[in-house]
Amino acid sequence: MDGTMDRSQMEDFIANAALLAAHLTQQCERAAAEQRDAAGALHGAAMDVEQRLAAGREALLHATGAAVRDALTRQLDATITRTDAAATRLERATESLGNLHAGLHTGARLLGGGALLALALAGAGIIGATAHLARLNLERAERASVRADVLEALQRVAIASCDSRPCIKLEAGLQRWPSNEDYVLVDTQGSTR
Repeated sequence: MDGTMDRSQMEDFIANAALLAAHLTQQCERAAAEQRDAAGALHGAAMDVEQRLAAGREALLHATGAAVRDALTRQLDATITRTDAAATRLERATESLGNLHAGLHTGARLLGGGALLALALAGAGIIGATAHLARLNLERAERASVRADVLEALQRVAIASCDSRPCIKLEAGLQRWPSNEDYVLVDTQGSTR
């Protein structure tokens, strides 16, 4: 620009600047709305994960309790049957008492081992579900982070008018993107102006 502008050029400049400002405002509002939507979706997903985990935990505890009760009931019924048979044999001969004692001890050990196995399997299921849901949340958070980086990069450029046409001024020394020289990589981690 040569430092002097006639009135028509000034009016064109102001009109172009107003259009550019309106366009940029619209883009900023759209980006902010998208950011709010993404944050809302992330919050909703986190709440959904929390609810699913609570429901899964509750169902798993219920199923584990039922499995333990069923195992105990079956073992108890089997133990009662053996005890009745042992009582009958005890009346006939007292020497069979030692064999009966060994059978009861083995049954109790199997009962404890079965309950422990059921609890271990339930715990492994809870850990697996939690890990899967955590990975999904991390992927959503990474997508939200990329959008935030783009918004922050917009602050690193200056929009001006060059001969009554909009133009963009980039900070000096910005690295070009190797895949397409028309683009400049904006370091959002550097110092702000």
